[in-house]
Amino acid sequence: MQLPLFPLRLYVLPGGVSKLRIFEPRYTRLVTLAMSSGDGFGLCMKDGDSLCHFGTRVEITDFEQLPDGLLGITIRGVEKFVINNHWQEKDGLRFGEVSAIRNWTPSSTRFIDKPIANSLEALFDEYPDYAANYPDPDFSDMAWVCQRWLEILPLETNQKQWFMSRNDHRAALSFLHNVIDEELRHDDL
Repeated sequence: MQLPLFPLRLYVLPGGVSKLRIFEPRYTRLVTLAMSSGDGFGLCMKDGDSLCHFGTRVEITDFEQLPDGLLGITIRGVEKFVINNHWQEKDGLRFGEVSAIRNWTPSSTRFIDKPIANSLEALFDEYPDYAANYPDPDFSDMAWVCQRWLEILPLETNQKQWFMSRNDHRAALSFLHNVIDEELRHDDL
C-alpha cells in the first residue's frame, strides 16, 4: 500500500486518538489525499533526519477550523505498518510503500494485571480532556491498555519502535509491570 507520510514525534498505536494542527501546505495536501483515498495516512517517527522503520496508518475522524484559522484534525490509529520504501516529492511531502503488520489480539485483563488497568483508568479520571478522546475505553482489554500506556509514557524513539515491532502485547505488559508495580511499591512506602 502507498501512503502519504507524516513524520512526527507523536506516537499513536491502533485504537489511539490524537488531535493535530495542520499549517504547512504539504500537510494540507496530505489531508486532502488521505480523505479522498479513504486510506488515511501514515504517521511515522523520525530518528534524527531518518524515518523510522515502523509507523501507524491513521484515519481522519473529524476536522475543524481552529480559533487561529488553522485546520485541526482528529486521527485514530488503524494498523501498524513497516516502511518498505519511501521518497519525498518537490513540495516536501513524503510517501511510503508500506506493509501492514497484524494488530495485537485483544486479551482479557488477568487479576495480576489489574493494577496496570486501574492506573490507566485513574489517569483518565485525572485528565478528563485526554479521556474525552476515548468515549468507550476498554480497560478490560490488556492489549488496548498497553497501547494507551505506551502512547503516554515518555519513551525513547528506539523503545517505541521496538514495541511496535512486537507481534503481541506481552513485552509491553512485562515492561509496564516493571514500571507501574515499582511505582505502586514506592507509593506504599
